[in-house]
Amino acid sequence: MRKIKQIFLFVSLVVSTSSFGQDSPFKTVQNLFSAMSEVSHIKMKNAVTNDFQLLEVGEDWDIDDLIKVVNPSEYSRRNYFNVIKEKSSGDIAWVSYWNKATFTKGELVETVVWLESAVLLREDNNWKIQMLHSTKIKPENLPKNIVLTEYKHQI
Repeated sequence: MRKIKQIFLFVSLVVSTSSFGQDSPFKTVQNLFSAMSEVSHIKMKNAVTNDFQLLEVGEDWDIDDLIKVVNPSEYSRRNYFNVIKEKSSGDIAWVSYWNKATFTKGELVETVVWLESAVLLREDNNWKIQMLHSTKIKPENLPKNIVLTEYKHQI
C-alpha cells in the first residue's frame, strides 16, 4: 500500500510540474515579461514570431513598437500571473490570464493590471507568441477571488 501511495505521489508531482513546464505555451508568455523586466530586447524578440502583433490599449503594435517603450529606468518590475485558460492543438495554442506588474522605485510602488490573451505557434519545437491582446484595468477592478503568483524565472 505504501508503494502505491509513493507511485501516486510521484505521478501527481510529474503531472503538476509538467502542466506549466518548459513545453507550456504560457511559459513563453512569462518569459516575454521577464525579458521586459530585464530590458532585454533580444530575449523579447526571441519570445515572439516574426509577424508578432500586440493589441495594446486600442493600438496595433509590432515587436519594434513594444521594444521602443521598454527602456532601462530606475524602476524595477515584478510580474504576477493567474492563468484563466490554456489550450493547445498541434502547433497552435492560446492562453488567457490576469497579469499584474508592480513598478518600484525606492518607496514608490505603482501597480498596473491587465486582462490578456495570447495566441502562440510552435516553431522549431519552441512556443512563440504570434498575437497578444492586452486590456488594461484599474487595479481595484481585479476580481477579489483572483490569486496572482509572482513569476521569478531567470532567463
